[in-house]
Amino acid sequence: MQLYTILYEDEDLLVANKLAPIPVQPDKTGDKSLQDLLREELAAREGGTPAALEAAHRIDRRASGAVLFAKTHKALVTLEAAFRDKRVKKEYIACVEREPEPREGKLEHNLAWDKRNNVVRVLPAGSKSGKRALLEYRIAGASDRYFFVAVNLITGRHHQVRAQFAGIRCPIRGDLKYGARRSGSSGLIMLHSRRISFSQPRTEEAIEVVAPFPESESLWQAFVDENEG
Repeated sequence: MQLYTILYEDEDLLVANKLAPIPVQPDKTGDKSLQDLLREELAAREGGTPAALEAAHRIDRRASGAVLFAKTHKALVTLEAAFRDKRVKKEYIACVEREPEPREGKLEHNLAWDKRNNVVRVLPAGSKSGKRALLEYRIAGASDRYFFVAVNLITGRHHQVRAQFAGIRCPIRGDLKYGARRSGSSGLIMLHSRRISFSQPRTEEAIEVVAPFPESESLWQAFVDENEG
Protein backbone atom coordinates (compact mmCIF):
# COMPACT_ATOMS: atom_id res chain seq x y z
CA MET A 1 0.00 0.00 0.00
CA GLN A 2 1.28 3.45 -0.89
CA LEU A 3 1.60 5.47 2.31
CA TYR A 4 1.54 9.01 0.92
CA THR A 5 2.21 11.28 -2.02
CA ILE A 6 3.38 14.90 -2.07
CA LEU A 7 0.76 17.10 -3.74
CA TYR A 8 2.37 20.55 -3.42
CA GLU A 9 5.69 21.87 -2.19
CA ASP A 10 7.56 25.16 -2.06
CA GLU A 11 10.38 26.49 0.12
CA ASP A 12 8.02 27.20 3.05
CA LEU A 13 5.50 24.38 3.10
CA LEU A 14 4.38 21.03 1.80
CA VAL A 15 0.98 19.36 1.33
CA ALA A 16 0.92 15.57 1.47
CA ASN A 17 -1.87 13.12 0.69
CA LYS A 18 -2.05 10.54 3.51
CA LEU A 19 -3.09 7.22 1.96
CA ALA A 20 -2.66 4.74 4.81
CA PRO A 21 -3.76 4.31 8.46
CA ILE A 22 -0.67 5.96 9.95
CA PRO A 23 -0.56 8.86 12.41
CA VAL A 24 0.20 12.33 11.09
CA GLN A 25 2.69 12.93 13.93
CA PRO A 26 4.49 10.53 16.29
CA ASP A 27 2.20 9.14 18.99
CA LYS A 28 2.31 6.66 21.86
CA THR A 29 2.03 3.66 19.51
CA GLY A 30 5.54 4.28 18.27
CA ASP A 31 4.43 3.66 14.69
CA LYS A 32 6.22 5.64 12.02
CA SER A 33 4.22 8.77 11.24
CA LEU A 34 3.59 10.71 8.05
CA GLN A 35 5.77 13.48 9.49
CA ASP A 36 8.61 10.99 10.08
CA LEU A 37 8.37 9.65 6.52
CA LEU A 38 8.35 13.10 4.97
CA ARG A 39 11.31 14.24 7.07
CA GLU A 40 13.24 11.18 5.87
CA GLU A 41 12.40 11.92 2.23
CA LEU A 42 13.42 15.58 2.53
CA ALA A 43 16.61 14.67 4.36
CA ALA A 44 17.53 12.15 1.67
CA ARG A 45 17.21 14.89 -0.94
CA GLU A 46 19.61 17.07 1.04
CA GLY A 47 22.23 14.40 1.52
CA GLY A 48 21.11 13.39 5.00
CA THR A 49 20.64 16.85 6.49
CA PRO A 50 17.78 16.66 9.05
CA ALA A 51 14.60 18.30 7.77
CA ALA A 52 12.75 20.86 9.91
CA LEU A 53 9.19 19.80 9.08
CA GLU A 54 6.14 20.12 11.34
CA ALA A 55 2.46 19.41 10.74
CA ALA A 56 0.31 22.55 10.91
CA HIS A 57 -2.77 20.42 11.70
CA ARG A 58 -3.76 16.76 11.90
CA ILE A 59 -6.34 14.35 10.54
CA ASP A 60 -7.37 11.07 12.16
CA ARG A 61 -5.06 8.08 11.85
CA ARG A 62 -7.73 6.11 9.96
CA ALA A 63 -8.72 9.04 7.72
CA SER A 64 -6.99 9.89 4.46
CA GLY A 65 -6.29 13.03 2.49
CA ALA A 66 -4.53 16.38 2.47
CA VAL A 67 -2.29 17.42 5.37
CA LEU A 68 -0.41 20.74 5.46
CA PHE A 69 3.17 20.87 6.79
CA ALA A 70 5.49 23.81 7.47
CA LYS A 71 9.16 23.62 6.45
CA THR A 72 10.26 26.56 8.63
CA HIS A 73 9.37 27.76 12.11
CA LYS A 74 8.12 31.08 10.74
CA ALA A 75 5.81 29.31 8.29
CA LEU A 76 4.51 27.07 11.09
CA VAL A 77 3.61 30.02 13.31
CA THR A 78 1.84 31.76 10.40
CA LEU A 79 -0.09 28.65 9.36
CA GLU A 80 -1.14 27.81 12.92
CA ALA A 81 -2.48 31.37 13.29
CA ALA A 82 -4.38 30.96 10.01
CA PHE A 83 -6.02 27.79 11.34
CA ARG A 84 -6.96 29.49 14.62
CA ASP A 85 -8.47 32.45 12.73
CA LYS A 86 -10.35 30.07 10.39
CA ARG A 87 -8.57 31.41 7.31
CA VAL A 88 -7.78 27.88 6.17
CA LYS A 89 -10.65 26.16 4.35
CA LYS A 90 -10.90 22.38 4.43
CA GLU A 91 -13.47 20.18 2.75
CA TYR A 92 -13.89 16.55 3.70
CA ILE A 93 -15.80 13.88 1.82
CA ALA A 94 -17.35 11.17 3.99
CA CYS A 95 -19.06 7.99 2.79
CA VAL A 96 -21.85 7.21 5.26
CA GLU A 97 -24.17 4.22 5.70
CA ARG A 98 -27.46 6.16 5.87
CA GLU A 99 -28.75 9.25 4.11
CA PRO A 100 -28.58 12.28 6.42
CA GLU A 101 -31.83 14.19 6.80
CA PRO A 102 -32.14 16.87 5.66
CA ARG A 103 -29.84 16.41 2.67
CA GLU A 104 -28.06 19.67 3.48
CA GLY A 105 -27.64 21.49 6.76
CA LYS A 106 -25.65 21.87 9.97
CA LEU A 107 -24.87 19.51 12.82
CA GLU A 108 -24.31 20.97 16.27
CA HIS A 109 -23.51 18.85 19.32
CA ASN A 110 -21.60 18.95 22.56
CA LEU A 111 -18.87 16.30 22.48
CA ALA A 112 -16.99 14.57 25.29
CA TRP A 113 -13.68 12.81 24.60
CA ASP A 114 -13.07 9.59 26.53
CA LYS A 115 -9.27 9.64 26.30
CA ARG A 116 -8.84 6.22 27.94
CA ASN A 117 -10.78 4.53 25.12
CA ASN A 118 -10.07 7.21 22.51
CA VAL A 119 -13.71 7.62 21.62
CA VAL A 120 -15.80 10.80 21.41
CA ARG A 121 -19.38 10.73 22.66
CA VAL A 122 -22.25 12.96 21.61
CA LEU A 123 -23.86 14.32 24.76
CA PRO A 124 -27.64 14.62 25.20
CA ALA A 125 -29.32 17.74 23.82
CA GLY A 126 -29.12 20.61 26.29
CA SER A 127 -26.01 19.28 28.01
CA LYS A 128 -23.80 21.99 29.50
CA SER A 129 -20.66 19.83 29.57
CA GLY A 130 -18.35 18.80 26.75
CA LYS A 131 -17.15 20.98 23.89
CA ARG A 132 -19.37 22.54 21.24
CA ALA A 133 -18.90 21.03 17.77
CA LEU A 134 -20.37 22.48 14.57
CA LEU A 135 -20.13 21.42 10.94
CA GLU A 136 -21.94 22.04 7.67
CA TYR A 137 -22.72 19.26 5.23
CA ARG A 138 -24.43 18.49 1.94
CA ILE A 139 -25.10 15.31 0.00
CA ALA A 140 -22.52 15.15 -2.81
CA GLY A 141 -23.43 11.78 -4.33
CA ALA A 142 -24.69 8.27 -3.70
CA SER A 143 -24.08 4.66 -4.65
CA ASP A 144 -26.51 1.77 -4.35
CA ARG A 145 -25.99 1.46 -0.59
CA TYR A 146 -23.97 4.47 0.56
CA PHE A 147 -24.11 8.26 0.55
CA PHE A 148 -21.24 10.69 -0.03
CA VAL A 149 -21.32 13.83 2.08
CA ALA A 150 -19.23 16.99 1.63
CA VAL A 151 -18.32 18.38 5.05
CA ASN A 152 -17.08 21.82 6.10
CA LEU A 153 -15.79 21.88 9.68
CA ILE A 154 -16.65 25.04 11.62
CA THR A 155 -14.93 23.75 14.77
CA GLY A 156 -12.05 21.29 14.89
CA ARG A 157 -12.72 18.70 17.59
CA HIS A 158 -11.11 15.30 18.03
CA HIS A 159 -12.97 12.69 15.89
CA GLN A 160 -15.60 15.37 15.22
CA VAL A 161 -16.91 14.22 11.83
CA ARG A 162 -16.94 10.58 12.92
CA ALA A 163 -18.77 11.26 16.19
CA GLN A 164 -21.31 13.73 14.84
CA PHE A 165 -22.43 11.56 11.94
CA ALA A 166 -22.58 8.54 14.23
CA GLY A 167 -24.71 10.71 16.52
CA ILE A 168 -27.38 11.01 13.81
CA ARG A 169 -27.10 7.27 13.01
CA CYS A 170 -25.09 7.81 9.82
CA PRO A 171 -21.76 6.13 10.64
CA ILE A 172 -18.87 6.43 8.22
CA ARG A 173 -18.18 3.34 6.15
CA GLY A 174 -15.48 1.21 7.77
CA ASP A 175 -15.61 3.02 11.12
CA LEU A 176 -16.34 0.17 13.55
CA LYS A 177 -15.54 2.37 16.55
CA TYR A 178 -18.49 4.60 15.69
CA GLY A 179 -21.03 1.99 14.63
CA ALA A 180 -20.22 0.99 11.04
CA ARG A 181 -21.34 -2.47 9.96
CA ARG A 182 -17.87 -3.68 8.98
CA SER A 183 -14.29 -2.46 8.72
CA GLY A 184 -12.41 -1.70 5.51
CA SER A 185 -9.70 -4.04 4.24
CA SER A 186 -7.13 -1.20 4.04
CA GLY A 187 -7.55 -0.15 7.68
CA LEU A 188 -8.83 3.25 6.54
CA ILE A 189 -12.30 4.61 7.09
CA MET A 190 -14.03 6.44 4.24
CA LEU A 191 -13.33 9.94 5.51
CA HIS A 192 -11.08 11.91 3.18
CA SER A 193 -9.59 15.39 3.51
CA ARG A 194 -10.39 16.27 -0.11
CA ARG A 195 -9.54 19.95 -0.46
CA ILE A 196 -7.51 22.53 1.45
CA SER A 197 -7.28 26.25 0.63
CA PHE A 198 -4.95 28.72 2.32
CA SER A 199 -2.59 31.66 1.77
CA GLN A 200 1.10 31.04 1.24
CA PRO A 201 2.58 32.22 4.57
CA ARG A 202 5.26 34.44 3.04
CA THR A 203 3.83 35.69 -0.28
CA GLU A 204 0.12 35.47 0.66
CA GLU A 205 -0.58 33.79 -2.69
CA ALA A 206 -3.89 31.87 -2.65
CA ILE A 207 -3.27 28.12 -2.85
CA GLU A 208 -5.83 25.33 -3.24
CA VAL A 209 -4.86 21.66 -3.24
CA VAL A 210 -7.18 18.75 -4.09
CA ALA A 211 -6.16 15.33 -2.76
CA PRO A 212 -6.96 12.26 -4.92
CA PHE A 213 -8.86 9.50 -3.15
CA PRO A 214 -7.02 6.33 -2.03
CA GLU A 215 -6.96 3.69 -4.77
CA SER A 216 -7.27 1.01 -2.07
CA GLU A 217 -11.04 1.68 -1.90
CA SER A 218 -12.85 1.17 -5.21
CA LEU A 219 -16.00 2.90 -3.94
CA TRP A 220 -14.16 6.24 -4.06
CA GLN A 221 -13.63 5.78 -7.78
CA ALA A 222 -17.34 5.12 -8.21
CA PHE A 223 -18.00 8.49 -6.56
CA VAL A 224 -15.55 10.24 -8.88
CA ASP A 225 -16.99 8.56 -11.98
CA GLU A 226 -20.55 9.45 -11.02
CA ASN A 227 -20.10 12.94 -9.60
CA GLU A 228 -16.75 14.41 -10.67
CA GLY A 229 -15.93 12.63 -13.92
